Amino acid sequence: MASNKDQAEPSSPTLGAEVSVRLQEEILAGKFQPGAALREIPLAEEYGASRQTMREALRSLSDLGLVELHARRGARIPTMSPSRAREVYTLRALLEPYALRAALVEGRIRRAEMTRIEAAYDHMVACAEGNDVAALIEADMAFHWELCSPCNHGMLLDFLKRLQNATRQSMVHMKVYGSDAEGEVESHAPILRAVRERDADGAAQAMRDHINAHGERLLIKLLETDPEEGHS
Repeated sequence: MASNKDQAEPSSPTLGAEVSVRLQEEILAGKFQPGAALREIPLAEEYGASRQTMREALRSLSDLGLVELHARRGARIPTMSPSRAREVYTLRALLEPYALRAALVEGRIRRAEMTRIEAAYDHMVACAEGNDVAALIEADMAFHWELCSPCNHGMLLDFLKRLQNATRQSMVHMKVYGSDAEGEVESHAPILRAVRERDADGAAQAMRDHINAHGERLLIKLLETDPEEGHS
């Protein structure tokens, strides 16, 4: 039998969106470990929502790649295996340089876009100096987004959002910044320099080099915890 809450709230788009946003923030903040089950009933009680609303929120997060839905096991946080990380970073290394180069070649990074890019980089620096790892991860992703979003390629940007969410999860769970947050921020500097110079090919190459290097460091960390996969 349905609970009174389920009967009173068969569908609430506003509440569903709020629940989805809150759960997304908590996933990306590392509240749930990789592979953790997301039970509808306890979550619905915690968030003050119906099971239907929680189910819809989980489905929307599944579309973003933040939740895996299984017919028998229910919803779970995806695990970041070395093979999955390799897929994420090799795709980013292909698509982000393409988006950035297209934005520069087509003249879409104008004064307003450049101001946002500069501000995003400065924010990364401030987060590193403040040793705020959670904020630094978001600042990192924001900087990459400001570089890529001017390409004005809707399908590409939708896919990049999914890749960014997978990247956030890996960075949160593997503590990828460690004690070298300032070095990680500085590794973005060649990209910014090439964009300032309107060097489309140089910017694309700098982006590619940065993502590949970052992906390699993450893979090393993952293989330290799952060495068997490195031999598969």
